Amino acid sequence: MSAPRSIVCCLAIIACLVSTSYIQTASAAAVGKVTRVQKQAQVGSRTATAGTSVNMNDRLRTGPGARLQVRFIDGTELTLGENANVVINRYVYDPAKGSGKMALSSSRGAFRFATGKINQMKNKDVTVNTPHGALAVRGTEFWSGPIDGHYGTYLMKGKVDVRSRNRAATLSPGQGVDYRRRSRRR
Repeated sequence: MSAPRSIVCCLAIIACLVSTSYIQTASAAAVGKVTRVQKQAQVGSRTATAGTSVNMNDRLRTGPGARLQVRFIDGTELTLGENANVVINRYVYDPAKGSGKMALSSSRGAFRFATGKINQMKNKDVTVNTPHGALAVRGTEFWSGPIDGHYGTYLMKGKVDVRSRNRAATLSPGQGVDYRRRSRRR
């Protein structure tokens, strides 16, 4: 009686170890890769080079005069300008379930964002948080960053809902918003 019980306990422990290892591996799976680097850039604590994998929770950073482009597994592209800092907070792309979620936080610098196939998902939620407001992204290509001593967002394609402390706006292509001054469409 004790031999079968110990075998069952050993099998249970092995199953737990295997499943824990799988969960850690799945959470560390790459969500994208670096496609272009100009000058000094980092992905987490690693120096960025073309082909460097990008994982969830990685901090992307660029130095003076630098650029970094990342292509996510769905084809979404994120390009950072000089002295930029962006964290990949969440990325889920599941075409089998028709869902996609992406959350980025930009704390410094300019960036350009263009959605890929995640935009085609039935259930999608793509948000970008900046120091001056939050952007709800809907099939979009936009630029956001410092310009003329202020911080702004300019929409090239799609729609973006912009929310800051005192205002909200939905931008259409060709429109922009300046976060320091009263919201202004250009």
